[in-house]
Amino acid sequence: MRVLQLARLVTFSFIALSCSDGRDRSEVEPGQGAGAGSGAKGGGSNGTGGSGGSGGSGLNLGGTIAPGDGGENGVEGMPDLLTEVNVIITADNAYGFGYGTKTALANYFGGVENPDSGDIFDCPVDHGPEQYVVPAADANKGGFLYIIGYADKSTTQGVIAKFYREGAMPVYTGAGSWEVCATGEDHDPGSGGPSLEAINSFIAKCNAGELAAETTSVGWVGTAGGEHGRLVFGEDNSTTRGSPEPGNEFLQVCEIEASAKWMWFDWEAERANGSPFMWPGGSENVTKDFLIFRLGADQVPQKPPK
Repeated sequence: MRVLQLARLVTFSFIALSCSDGRDRSEVEPGQGAGAGSGAKGGGSNGTGGSGGSGGSGLNLGGTIAPGDGGENGVEGMPDLLTEVNVIITADNAYGFGYGTKTALANYFGGVENPDSGDIFDCPVDHGPEQYVVPAADANKGGFLYIIGYADKSTTQGVIAKFYREGAMPVYTGAGSWEVCATGEDHDPGSGGPSLEAINSFIAKCNAGELAAETTSVGWVGTAGGEHGRLVFGEDNSTTRGSPEPGNEFLQVCEIEASAKWMWFDWEAERANGSPFMWPGGSENVTKDFLIFRLGADQVPQKPPK
């Protein structure tokens, strides 16, 4: 299990996704830039500091939330949760994750890349999917949970994760009012992924809806989507597979419940066949990744009353 100690996160507020190479994840130090380097599984981090405040969200994803910064409906005046967040996450092929405001990431650990199938799916945890413990102060930063994803140009692509903490309901990919913005800036595994500065720049452009229509989603889109593509929730984590096929693209991921679903961006506005989780062929960035996913605090269920 990768434990991200508070001392290591004190200058960072957003946590990015990471891949496993069997190492003790506590040995991975925060780095500058995108992270792990070519073909590597590992984590880097970028970010700005600050301690968790009061008057934030009591929802699972945490968050000291200013008015209008918890999602479309706005959330404020909820106390921060004092419990750490446990995360199990994996991607085909690379990811990063963390917490931030509507306009920027507060902290980021990224550049984690899964070059091989076993790095994505296999048990035990930290051989395939990675497990993290995010200190409460770092999870209570901002009203949005973000995930960054990018993939190679081969076979399949997607991200799947669960986030859970004492005192709140779990959060899964593929459940709830997630949004995605397809930036069109191509990063293949081995590149280390986008920098924090690039991600924050794209968040601003996504918010403004000013990205290029030909190569991006233009702005944030949900599952309803539009002419520039849509967010897609795929199969849940209950089945294995032989060869990938539409509707059953992925093997089962170690230690993630069936409640979680694979998530990605569908670049075809009106898909008639095939699957957005399967590479269509060619060398162009038709999937328009890298992708930025986000979930606002107002879209996360509170813990039901006893």
